[in-house]
Amino acid sequence: MNNERLIANAGSGKTYALTTRMIQLLAQEVEPRRIAALTFTRKSAGEFISAVFERLAEAALDVDKLADLQSNPCLGTLDAEGCRALLVKLANQLGTLGMGTIDSLFARIARAFPLESGLAEDFSMAGEAEIQAALERSLAALFANESQASLSDFLELIRRVNRNRGERDVFQNLLRACKDLHGKFLATPTGVAWGDPALVWENGCAILSAGPLPPAIDDFLDVVLRTHPKFSPDAEAMLRQKLEMLRDIEVGRSWSKEVSDFVKSRLSAEPVSGSLRITPKKEGWLELTPAVRAARRALLFAVLKPEFETLLMRSRSLHELMQKFEDIYASQVRAKGLVTFGDITDSLGQRSGDGAWRDVAGYRIDQKFDHWLLDEFQDTSRPQWKILKTFIDEVVMDSEKQRSFFYVGDIKQAIYSWRGGDPDLFEEIFDDYNKNAPVIADAAPLDKSYRSCKEILEFVNQVFGDLTPVQATLEIPQVTVSKWQKAWRTHSVSPKTARLEGYAVWHPVPKDGGDEDTESDVQERRILEILEATQAWRRGLSCAVLKRDNRGVESLAALLQSKGIPVAVEGKSNPCVDNPLGAAILAALRVCASPDDQLSAIFLQGVPAADVWGVRQTWTFRKQTLSKIADAGFASTIRSWVDALPLSNEPFLQERAAAFLVAAEEFDACRKPSDGILDFLRFVESRQTQENEASDVVRIMTVHQSKGLDFDMVIASGLDKQTRGNEGIRLALGPDAADVKWGIELPSKEFAEQDDVLRGQVEIAAADDKFAEICTAYVALTRPKKALYVLTTESGEGSKSKNFSRFLSLQFANTPP
Repeated sequence: MNNERLIANAGSGKTYALTTRMIQLLAQEVEPRRIAALTFTRKSAGEFISAVFERLAEAALDVDKLADLQSNPCLGTLDAEGCRALLVKLANQLGTLGMGTIDSLFARIARAFPLESGLAEDFSMAGEAEIQAALERSLAALFANESQASLSDFLELIRRVNRNRGERDVFQNLLRACKDLHGKFLATPTGVAWGDPALVWENGCAILSAGPLPPAIDDFLDVVLRTHPKFSPDAEAMLRQKLEMLRDIEVGRSWSKEVSDFVKSRLSAEPVSGSLRITPKKEGWLELTPAVRAARRALLFAVLKPEFETLLMRSRSLHELMQKFEDIYASQVRAKGLVTFGDITDSLGQRSGDGAWRDVAGYRIDQKFDHWLLDEFQDTSRPQWKILKTFIDEVVMDSEKQRSFFYVGDIKQAIYSWRGGDPDLFEEIFDDYNKNAPVIADAAPLDKSYRSCKEILEFVNQVFGDLTPVQATLEIPQVTVSKWQKAWRTHSVSPKTARLEGYAVWHPVPKDGGDEDTESDVQERRILEILEATQAWRRGLSCAVLKRDNRGVESLAALLQSKGIPVAVEGKSNPCVDNPLGAAILAALRVCASPDDQLSAIFLQGVPAADVWGVRQTWTFRKQTLSKIADAGFASTIRSWVDALPLSNEPFLQERAAAFLVAAEEFDACRKPSDGILDFLRFVESRQTQENEASDVVRIMTVHQSKGLDFDMVIASGLDKQTRGNEGIRLALGPDAADVKWGIELPSKEFAEQDDVLRGQVEIAAADDKFAEICTAYVALTRPKKALYVLTTESGEGSKSKNFSRFLSLQFANTPP
């Protein structure tokens, strides 16, 4: 069996190809337990195993299905009896099969060799609530142990993390920041510290070598006045005033908006006209002669020098603090035998390059698997591949060719970079293994759709087939365009979908819906109109509304429910906090736990339930609630609050109330005498439930949750909205992801562009972000079989927006959808 890579368009029969490969191996008398078939989710793994059994069982009973199997040259001699024999063999070895998720395989390795894998011998998988509590304890311990001086950078991090989120949940935002930095910390080799200028700039940094600021200011002003004798007094006064602001810049302190605007618009920007406008009159324009340019550049570098020094200092502090946070977390969690799948991957990844681990744990596991099948490879992270490579190197280099490696993917569907997935690996490993001799072949790519009708495929081809016409206008990086075009395969219908009739349309929704409507309100009403017109769930059609993220999911679900449309909110969610009733209950409990919690008290002022519960009489309400919790528990207390509310016409809130009560009953059942309201709040807020897939309903989910699914009808909404990234942390690791030698927090784009090294990192990040944005839209638009509705906010005339709505308007400018 050859080593192969398979590139597969969305809906093109990837699972069929994987199961065919599996059956080929079985037909060649490979023992099932010697095959590792791995994917990313338990659902996908279960579907894969079921599909193998189903295809063999159908072929054993149906001559047409058998003929389909036999059409494969490697299975031409497989008959019905042979299919039954393979089913028996599979069933007998079901408990030892290597078919599952990558996480489950790593857990098996760690369970078999815990000490060699750096874990406690009797480790156990920790639940969400346990891990959340441990992370919070770790962060609290970090604050308690650090001096005021060493925490100054962390406090600056708090300010930046919360700059665009407001001041609510500062601790949780900071905890999220630590989680975001966790992966970068582990990706940094031991002995490499962030913020080391000698590592970042091998040949030195011109900005760090700049002279002191005051002389640079004086020199610039002197050059301007000498070379511009007609410079107006008003312009000179204005320029002097702006330059004087620069003298007040202090290392480590944030700039005022006025200083920041001046530096960006007058010192770092390159004017098209070749002149800087200080005042509107002709005599107020400053021509950028060579002398002025040189002085201006020297001034800019002098201004940026303390900013770069601050970034380096903060980067070093972040690395030190992350090291301490990781050490505390290890003692709080791992040392006590509690681990997550992420912890196992981290631990194995750190040891996979160690010869001793390879000889002891890696070698014995390697001998169990001769054939490796990896699905959705574009979502593999570098730590995961570092572990898998330990085994697959041996397979690929097998001179007797008795072993094989088969990996499948589509980098156009790479939407998990935010959790570590690196689509660049898809090409990297292919090139790396083939650099001396061809050892991995490219299988014929799959481009025929067995899912979508012609109209949807034509829509998808029109939108994504060629990015070059919109590249310049939308400022899409060339790296992004090149990567996309290399991955692109035009979609065509298969015999299965050739006669399928369908529909695809783009609806630009007006931005202003009247009154006080938000853009989300207008789109939600359009979604309601489409659903009321189509009645898909009544006609036996599967239907999904896909959102870019979780924002607006709850309000949309409530709107549809209020109109009698059955709704299922998809995926892992927290039904205790994703609705206004849950928020009110939690706020009431916080007031009871801490009467000084003004934020919760203010929130309750706008909640009608507060009057029903008597929350306005704070001390009386607190006394009664604490007494009832002590006597009857949380479930009984909260049930009395729910029963007091008029929810008869609110089916969604009824459902959420029931879920909250289930959580409260679970907490009461295992509650320790010392557990109080804060422990209950932590338990509830970290709760995650997996809602079952439902039929005869409209399923609402994020694009990420829809991955691997298909529906008769899809409404994609909000793809033009930008996700709110963590703007407080822009840490770059370089020189590239495969060869990390340094780390540094990045300045703003305008300032990074003044340095070749940092400009390169900003460009990489921008290209990756844009690629992920296009991938997300592609995944959303390739889920439906028969009907696709794409809703975006209408771009105004003369709009210079670079979002997906403008992307569509440009792609359909000459050929309307």
